[in-house]
Amino acid sequence: MSSTRFFGHDIDFDLAMKPFTWQHYLLMILAILSVVGTLMLADKLKAYKHEKRIRIGFAIWLFALELSYHLHYWFFGMFSVPLHICSFGVFLSIILLLTDNKKVFEILFFVGIFGGLLALFIPNTLGYTFYNMRYYHFIVLHMSITIVPIYYYKAYGFRIKLSSIYKTFGYFILVSPLVIYVNYIKDKNYMFIGDKPDIIAHLLPEWPYYIIVFAVLAFIMFHILFFISNLFNKFEH
Repeated sequence: MSSTRFFGHDIDFDLAMKPFTWQHYLLMILAILSVVGTLMLADKLKAYKHEKRIRIGFAIWLFALELSYHLHYWFFGMFSVPLHICSFGVFLSIILLLTDNKKVFEILFFVGIFGGLLALFIPNTLGYTFYNMRYYHFIVLHMSITIVPIYYYKAYGFRIKLSSIYKTFGYFILVSPLVIYVNYIKDKNYMFIGDKPDIIAHLLPEWPYYIIVFAVLAFIMFHILFFISNLFNKFEH
């Protein structure tokens, strides 16, 4: 494997991750391990005397992951700004790790868990293969934003309310005009507003109707997450 191929933009859809292959199954296993592992280790980490330093270190790690994503575009003269859903998850995770802000947690709980796990279960790797650093970056970043809200849920006892769902939707409604504008002037597809993800494109209606389908599914999934989190909380007590 050459460094040019690893750090460049080597796109090969024939070698890229496809649904229900060993690569896809591996991602689903990693997604499950992210959740289970965090739930099992959260209390031990919270009790560790250098836990705050680890949180700061993880915030730096997340920032480095996000920065490397954009640098990978910028070095090749390509446009990139942090307007993907999981980019929001990264910055919300950093803020939470540094401030322990419960209001940030309310939004990150859905963005991090839903966004991170959905990306791992339905990976849209844009044609990058295991010969390229973006393949591994994709996996590590989405695992990372998944475990932060789960850690705060388990170790710090942070909880969401039903109103947290509507706050999260309000947050994305607030930023969507900016995302639409950038998509339009730069011919991008942030938040998948401009076009369907390739991996599930055949399952969705055409633009703009698939956006409505996405919104409805997200609304349902957020309520399921809320129900599961409260059910888990009852079991703990």
